[in-house]
Amino acid sequence: MYHLRVPTTEQEIKDYYQFRWEMLRKPLHQPKGSEKDAYDAFAHHQMVVDRRGKPVAIGRLYINADNEASIRFLAVDPTLRAKGFGTLVAMTLESVARQEGVKRVVCSAREDTVGFFAKLGFVSQGEMTASQTTPIRHFLMIKPVATMDDILHRPDWCTQLQQAWYDNIPLSEKMGIRISQYTGQSFVTTMPEAGNQNPHQILFAGSLFSLATLTGWGLIWLLLRERNLGGAIILADSHVRYSKPITGRPKAVADLSSFCGDLDRLARGCKARVQLEVNLFSDNKENLNNKGALFSGTYMVTAGSKN
Repeated sequence: MYHLRVPTTEQEIKDYYQFRWEMLRKPLHQPKGSEKDAYDAFAHHQMVVDRRGKPVAIGRLYINADNEASIRFLAVDPTLRAKGFGTLVAMTLESVARQEGVKRVVCSAREDTVGFFAKLGFVSQGEMTASQTTPIRHFLMIKPVATMDDILHRPDWCTQLQQAWYDNIPLSEKMGIRISQYTGQSFVTTMPEAGNQNPHQILFAGSLFSLATLTGWGLIWLLLRERNLGGAIILADSHVRYSKPITGRPKAVADLSSFCGDLDRLARGCKARVQLEVNLFSDNKENLNNKGALFSGTYMVTAGSKN
């Protein structure tokens, strides 16, 4: 089981910097302390940890100015590369940058990581000639950041997912469940008020449960596509906590920050157990920031062809 988290405790921060040194500075024979800089205290940090809480991937985002942020110190355990952990950290940091309102993300990419960043949408501006802290060649790479209102990552997959719902779960089409946004980090769905409200103009609990279940299911489906994996997704257990009635057009949000599981077990022919949360909101200006309900779901994914 792997978890995405921000290092906050004293031990997590210690492990985070130890991993950064071991992955990025120790191979270059640089001393302890060289893995840190003056910007760390003001930056955003992310890491993926294993079931023991030990880091397997890390990265940092620093807001350079009003319109620009930079990704640095991105590293993945060499025994776990090509499993999507680096992509997960990079996309999470990009999501943070988007929330901060920046217009572009830059990175100083080592020569052997240029291809990795290019796959994420970064464009190389050429080799950097300024002095570096390491003897390795670096390339300046830039990626424009789309706003939260405009972005729809992999619209082809979202179209396939929408159609898969309608073909296999006809009730989803009758309820009007629609995909409104996928950023690679978060997945957002909605449905109309009409047909899903009780006489008191409050959303039916059953409709909200269905919306949340499909939203969590959909994020897992998209993650399987991101990792070129296949499998059948089944809801094994769930719980919903309602904090207030949801009125108006509802909005369901599933985010990788709540994701817990190891989808790479599928590549070994094993089942994968995934846990995540879906937040339910009233999608209007008055209540957009007030969560109406929290869905916690456990899904089982069985190895197989792409569904």
